[in-house]
Amino acid sequence: MSDEPTREDPTLALLLSRLAAIQGQAVPAHRFGMLDKTDDGVELAALGRLERARESWLARFPQAEWREISPERATRGDMPALWVSADGTNVLLVRGLLGGGAFAVEDAASVSMTLTAEAAREGAILHLPVTVAAVPSETGAPQRTAAEWFAFAIRRHRRVFFEAVFATSVVSIIGLVAALYSMQVYDRVVPTKGYSTLWVLTIGALIAIALELILKQVRALMVDRACKLIDQELSAIFFGKALDIRLDARPRTVGTFASQIRHFESVRNFMTSSTLFILADVPFALLFVAVIAMLAGPVSLVPLLMVPVAIGAGMVFRKPIERHTAEHMNESNRKNGLLIEAVDGIESVKSAAGEWKMLDQWRALTATIAQSELRMRTLSTLSTNLAQTIQQLSYVLLIAAGAYAITSGSLTMGGLIACSIVSGRALGPMAQIPGLIVQWKHAKVALKSLDAIMAMPGDRDPTVRLLVPQSCAGQIRLDQVRFAYGRDRPVIEIPEMSVQGGERIAVLGAVGSGKSTLIKLMSGLFKPGQGTVFLDGVDMTQLAPEFVREHVGYLPQDVRLFNGTLRDNLTLGLPAPSDSQILKACQATGL
Repeated sequence: MSDEPTREDPTLALLLSRLAAIQGQAVPAHRFGMLDKTDDGVELAALGRLERARESWLARFPQAEWREISPERATRGDMPALWVSADGTNVLLVRGLLGGGAFAVEDAASVSMTLTAEAAREGAILHLPVTVAAVPSETGAPQRTAAEWFAFAIRRHRRVFFEAVFATSVVSIIGLVAALYSMQVYDRVVPTKGYSTLWVLTIGALIAIALELILKQVRALMVDRACKLIDQELSAIFFGKALDIRLDARPRTVGTFASQIRHFESVRNFMTSSTLFILADVPFALLFVAVIAMLAGPVSLVPLLMVPVAIGAGMVFRKPIERHTAEHMNESNRKNGLLIEAVDGIESVKSAAGEWKMLDQWRALTATIAQSELRMRTLSTLSTNLAQTIQQLSYVLLIAAGAYAITSGSLTMGGLIACSIVSGRALGPMAQIPGLIVQWKHAKVALKSLDAIMAMPGDRDPTVRLLVPQSCAGQIRLDQVRFAYGRDRPVIEIPEMSVQGGERIAVLGAVGSGKSTLIKLMSGLFKPGQGTVFLDGVDMTQLAPEFVREHVGYLPQDVRLFNGTLRDNLTLGLPAPSDSQILKACQATGL
C-alpha cells in the first residue's frame, strides 16, 4: 500500500486538525491523510507544502472559501489560519494578530511563540474556513432554504449565465438574416438577374449561419459546465444534509425520503437548462414584431395580436397542468419509496409471505401514476397543439393581410416572405410554454420537498460553536432524561444514571422496552426530549459530533453492508489503514 503524502507530514496534519478544532470541527489528524491526488489528478507529493495544506483541507471541507493572504494584508478576521514558509520547511498555526505586524502562533507541539513581521514576510498565510461564505437568508434564519442555496450557486456563476443570455440575444438577432436575405433575393436579385449580388448575399448569409451555429454551441458548453459545477456543489450540500439529520428526526418512510432528495435534479434542470434560453427569447418577440412593422406597417398587427393570444392559451392550462404534475410527483415518490423499502426489507416480506400485498400496492400506485401522467400529458399536448395552431393561423392571416398590402403597393413580395419568416420566430417560443409550466411545477414541488429536508434538525446546530476537547475519559451520565418517538408516550425515563470509562454493564429488558433507544441516547445518535446526556461532564449536544463518534463506539443491532468490498465495509469511516492493522483488528474481533 502506498503512503499518503500528508501522513508523511504529521506536523501539517496535526496543525490542520487543530485549525479545524478551533472552528468547532473535530477532524482527527489522520483523516487529513486520505488524499493522494487532487481533483485534477495531480499527485499531492508533487505539490508544495502550502498547496498540500490547501488540497487536504478542501478534501474535508470542499465548500470552504479559502484565501492565500500576504502577511502585510492579514487582519484579525482572517484568524485562525496557517503560516507556511516560502520554502515549505516550516508551518505554524496562527491564532491572532499582534501589534507591529507580528503574529501569535504555535507549533505542532502546542508551544506558543511570536512570529515577527519580518519573519512572517518570508512566507504566506493560508486562511482556511470550515464553511462557505455566508449565504443571505430571506428569513434571517441560520438554516438556509433550498431556494436560497440554488440562488447562491447561480450567483456564484452568474457571469456564465449573463454571457449565455447575451449569446442568446445575438443568436436571435442573427436569426433575422434569413428573413432579410429572402427579401433582398426576391426584390433585387430575381427581377434584375443580379447574380453577383446573389453571391455576396449568399456568402454573408452563410457566414451568419456559421456564426449562429458557433454561438449556440459555445452557449451550450458554457451552461453545461456551469451546470456541472452547480451539480457538484449543491448535490454535496443536500446529500450532506441528509447524512446530518439526527436519527430520531429522520422520516419513517426512507424510500420516499430518498426519492425527494433525488428530485434535486428537477430544480437544477429547470434553473440551468433550456429554460434560460426560452426566457431570453420571449422579449425578442416584441423586437420581431417591430421588424415586421418596419417592413409591412399595419400587417404587424397580426403577430402583435397573436403573441398575447398564444401566451394566454398556454396560461389557461397552467393550473390544471400544475395540479396533475404535483399529483404525479407525489405518487412517484411513494412508488419509489415502496420499491426501496421492499427490496431493503425483502427478508421480512418473504418471511411474512407478504409479496402479494406489496405487489397489490405496486399495482395500485402504478395505475394512479399512469392516470395522473395521462391527464398531465393530455393537457400539455393540447396546450402545445393549440399554440402551434395559433402559429399557423398567424401565418395564414399574415399572408392574407400581406396580399392586400402588395396589391396596394405598400409591400413587396420579398417583404412578405421576410415577414412570414420573422413571424414564425416571434411565435416559436410560445409553443414551449406548456413544457415550461410542467418543468416549473416539477421544480416547485421538488423545492418544497428539499426545503422540508433542509429544515430537519441535524447533529450540528449552526448557531452553536461546538467544543472539541483534547481528550476523552469516557464517562457518560444521564440526568432526568426522557425520550419519545414523535408524540408517542415516552419510551425512556431515567432520573439518574452514570457509567464510568472502561466500566462494563449489561442492559436487560423485554422486546420494545427501550434498550436500543438507551444505547443510542448514550452514544449521541438520539437527542433526549428532556434532560441531558453528559460525556465527561459536558453536555453531549455541545460537543462536535465528530469528536463523539471518535470516542464513543456504537454497534447497531442490524449491521448493513454497503456497495463495495468487505474491506470497504470494514474500514468505513477510517482513512486508509494498512493490511497489518486490518488483520490485527480481524483477529481481535474473531473475523
